[in-house]
Amino acid sequence: MRPVERLRAAVAEIPAVDQHAHLLARDPGLRLAEVLTESREQAQVEAGREHPAYLRAWPELAGVLGTDVSEESLAAARADDLAGHTARLLGACRLEAMFIDDGFRPPGAVALDEHAGLAGCPVRRIVRIESEVEAATVGAGWPPLVECRDRLGRAVSGAVGAGAVGLKTIAAYRCGLGLPSPSVEAASRAYDAWRKSGSPRLQDAALIALFLADAVEAAGGDVPLQVHTGLGDADQALVGADPALLQPQIDHGFLTGVPVVLLHCYPYVRQAGYLAGIYANVHLDLSLAITLVPHRGPELIAEALELAPIGKLLFATDANRLPEVFLLATRWWREALARVLGRLVEDGFLAEGRAVAWAEQVLAGNARRLYPLAQASSSPTSSDSSR
Repeated sequence: MRPVERLRAAVAEIPAVDQHAHLLARDPGLRLAEVLTESREQAQVEAGREHPAYLRAWPELAGVLGTDVSEESLAAARADDLAGHTARLLGACRLEAMFIDDGFRPPGAVALDEHAGLAGCPVRRIVRIESEVEAATVGAGWPPLVECRDRLGRAVSGAVGAGAVGLKTIAAYRCGLGLPSPSVEAASRAYDAWRKSGSPRLQDAALIALFLADAVEAAGGDVPLQVHTGLGDADQALVGADPALLQPQIDHGFLTGVPVVLLHCYPYVRQAGYLAGIYANVHLDLSLAITLVPHRGPELIAEALELAPIGKLLFATDANRLPEVFLLATRWWREALARVLGRLVEDGFLAEGRAVAWAEQVLAGNARRLYPLAQASSSPTSSDSSR
């Protein structure tokens, strides 16, 4: 038996911590093809039915749910018995815990406490900073900036006190990751312009930089900050989502020493691996990348580990709405991890026992070390917002 085969069996038994995911939905009205692409163009969604991820999804699901699996049968199972259907799929994931960014609330999304009941494992909250800012500004009737900052600080510190284990920013969507140094003067001008515009959407880089710095400080400085990088919906400018743009703030700016987790990273996996390889406070996952590009999963993990040590890579699914996506992402992560570690064993870089230990680090150990799990509550308060 080859090392990869033994590793595949070992990796399948290791409990995992999903360090980045979103809420399940009761009636999302989605087909599997729609969640295996970031495109919202119907023609492109249909074209995705010929993508390797979509074709591979069906035998994976059939292995858990039975041979009669189709878009129609999945929709019926979710509608008839969401709890039972979800339990079958998430039970096969072997998840030890799950961290949920509940700031993205698509139609039909369940509340965080209901998600925790469906998940079958402890669920912790990740606080989406932009959602909290919009609640503290637009939602509060546009108070003065100083009051907005105070409201944000109280919301963040309260959430962490109630058990939230991390923060998250979607600055890549709103203004790009080339953030300026925080400046109250620049933010004040930007806030006045935002208030006059009446837009509910936080987008100015000067404001986002100041509010991110405020949130990090309010959380206590040692709470991890998840940063969306790389691929996303079409309303994001991909060139602005390169994690390398954050380097000035990580190296000598307001993110110096702050635990940072770069999410997704594709197609900037090597840039993210470089940052995680030279800065002690930087980590990365490949969550959405593995889900959308499972046939290249081993190569993506190998790219991440070219420079980053094994203690910097974390498992995550970025799954949302459909329980099927949690299963697919978890299965594909485990398979990719076993294959890349098996290759390292066969090439003489790792002993097989150490490869198993490395797999445990990626799937759970690194998240246990990085996030304050011991202080987390099992039923944190949810928040309502959308991208």
